[in-house]
Amino acid sequence: MSDAQSTKNLGRGGSPLALLGQPNFLKVWMVGAVVGTMRWLDMLAIGVYVLEVTGSALTVAMTLFVRMLPMFLFGAIAGAYAERVDRKKLLVFFLFLLAVIYGILFALVKTSNLELWHLAVGLFFSGIFWALELTVRRTMVAEIAGMNNISAAMGLDTCTNNATRMLGPFLGGFLYETYGLEGTLILGVFLHVIAGFLLIRVEYLSSPLKGGRISIIANIIEGVQFVRSSRPVMATLAITIILNLFGFSFMSMVPVIAKEELLLTPFPTGVLMSAEGCGALIGALLIAFFASSKRFHQIYFFGASLYLCCIILFSISTYFISSSILLLLGGFGLSGFAAMQSALILGNTPPEKRNRVMGVLATCIGFGPIGILTVGMLANQMGAATAVMIMSGSGISLMLCAILYWPEMRKVHDI
Repeated sequence: MSDAQSTKNLGRGGSPLALLGQPNFLKVWMVGAVVGTMRWLDMLAIGVYVLEVTGSALTVAMTLFVRMLPMFLFGAIAGAYAERVDRKKLLVFFLFLLAVIYGILFALVKTSNLELWHLAVGLFFSGIFWALELTVRRTMVAEIAGMNNISAAMGLDTCTNNATRMLGPFLGGFLYETYGLEGTLILGVFLHVIAGFLLIRVEYLSSPLKGGRISIIANIIEGVQFVRSSRPVMATLAITIILNLFGFSFMSMVPVIAKEELLLTPFPTGVLMSAEGCGALIGALLIAFFASSKRFHQIYFFGASLYLCCIILFSISTYFISSSILLLLGGFGLSGFAAMQSALILGNTPPEKRNRVMGVLATCIGFGPIGILTVGMLANQMGAATAVMIMSGSGISLMLCAILYWPEMRKVHDI
């Protein structure tokens, strides 16, 4: 499918089940499921491992910082570069590269030669793929489904991501407690290989742009200029920055809070993190089947707000059950934010500019490492729970400012 084949008709379109009946859509969707499971699985396992080795909340935060840093450094570049190459081949190359990297890390663990900088290198390359996967694979999902099916397509893809947010930590906690870090790493080899072969079988033809290197720079500039001219896109990106700076940074502190405040071992820590994914999965299913395009802005804004409110309450919870319920509700809100984020960007952007604007989105998501570093430094000084409370409280304040500046985000209207 070429970019020119994307339609401009935006609405509910076909049903999610009908989309899953399309072989190409199903394969790209399954790739998201496989790589998402691995991402959340090893985010939990590596966080627990680093905490056991160093005992430092800041060092644990740095593992997520290194993983998300490429999103900030290369997000916009990835979107512009993807327009000049065969996008499917680019993703396949990185999937097999990650399989090799995880195999090397597994060998280092088995020979007792693993050092933290080895993990950092692996996490950095994983982060590069994350930036590409967000920019390229999500655009492939939308284009294969057809823009008239954007709500169902993004809802289904968000369902996958949220299901992996539930399955990944649960599986990661079990693997780590049963087999140690090597269990996580060897699974990473197999999952990345499986995803690579799935993607190879997808029939998808991109139309690379021609021109010299300056075209990449020009594409980035043009993408930024378009963003500045569009209030809906600007609002979407501003809320993205707020949530990644002040909301998602809490994930790096969950293993610390679970151990220090809730006195949990790795497996129940994984169960705790899975609660967020469970709530997000429920919300994403509702969005996929029932969301109206007229309410996309509302779902996006109020979902993000609910997520931040639940995080601040989670930071003061001292019981496993109440903490799990709060993360479940927070995940429900997060599903609205996650599903509508790409839908609002893609729906408000001309087809020929989608990859570069999605690259700008990846850069905005890449602001997360700043929040991760900040919460880690605060945690070292004040404790993990207090650090999360300060960050999420700041995020709620900024969300109030956002809704005052972009009141259309709380109104019913078409995108």
